[in-house]
Amino acid sequence: MNNRFFRIGAGILLIFLIIYVGSKIDWFFYPLAVLFQTLFIPFILALFFYYLLRPIVKFINKKVPATLSVLLVYFVLTCIVIGFLVLIVPVLKNQFYGLINSMPSIIAAIQNRLTNIQEMDIFKLEKLAEVLDLEHLFIEIQDLFNRLVRYFTANISSIIGQLANTVISLVIVPFILFYLLRDGDRLAEVIINLFKEEKRELARSILTDIDQTLSAYIQGHGLVCLCVGLLCYFAFLALGLEYALLLAVIAGVTEIIPYFGPWLGSIPAVIVGLFQSMGKAILVVIVIIIVQQIESNFITPQVIGRKMKMHPLIIMFLILIAGRLVGLIGMILVVPFYAVSRVIFTYLIKIRKGEIKL
Repeated sequence: MNNRFFRIGAGILLIFLIIYVGSKIDWFFYPLAVLFQTLFIPFILALFFYYLLRPIVKFINKKVPATLSVLLVYFVLTCIVIGFLVLIVPVLKNQFYGLINSMPSIIAAIQNRLTNIQEMDIFKLEKLAEVLDLEHLFIEIQDLFNRLVRYFTANISSIIGQLANTVISLVIVPFILFYLLRDGDRLAEVIINLFKEEKRELARSILTDIDQTLSAYIQGHGLVCLCVGLLCYFAFLALGLEYALLLAVIAGVTEIIPYFGPWLGSIPAVIVGLFQSMGKAILVVIVIIIVQQIESNFITPQVIGRKMKMHPLIIMFLILIAGRLVGLIGMILVVPFYAVSRVIFTYLIKIRKGEIKL
């Protein structure tokens, strides 16, 4: 009973028991679950923008008060968003609807091209033809697309309701972000003061390491996504690829999922390239490979650096597991969650070895 880890384990079991028993009381936990579901995504988004904007706010805060510096950043962001809505969004909207409307003809054209390839002499072997049953494959893809269209048409009211709820939730983000940017340092001190005086220095050290880890990852990864999106856009323009801006935005956004995101984001570009010509598709694949090599060998090491020290195999496993359990949100959040957990685990090991005394 006097063993520290036994007491910790007993405390964890007690917490789980309280949660289990409490979960049977619907009238108490259901509102908490709704509150968590409502605020989780806005808070995560606010935290993401907090780490992106904090360096700018701190720089301005050297000249003006904290509240005014945040308001100045908000004013600049508002101008940027308005410019984006006026200049970029109409182009993206036209390209998006153009791509959706062209999807049946794109699938049909790709099916014809690949069927012609399948009918070449090299593919006439019976076993190979069975493996490369492209006609059946594209019939299934077209059927899937038609079912998706029917689903969206039948559930349009529900989808609009979900979008409205999402928009309402996103309205909360600027308010959370404002207070994080203005009072973030004071909030950290409030958390530290919850500990006993002799343990506050350790708590400050842990919070500082977690803060630096999240800052390095989020700021670095945000810049990597921007660089990849710009590289893809200029490369797609040079190739004469249709819907270049939309495809570049998809490539940049999916870059937020480590390792798997870049290849997922490249699929639409390859499909559009294949629709234009087989040679264009090959060039798109070559361009994507070159961009990914530039990103992994030059941009990421320089922007994020070696500070994260994450083994690629561990990250791949974590992303696969998180994607299976939680979905897309889990794939995006698993890496920073792992980084924070590793910081805490490192301190626990140091405490266990006696390098840090409680």
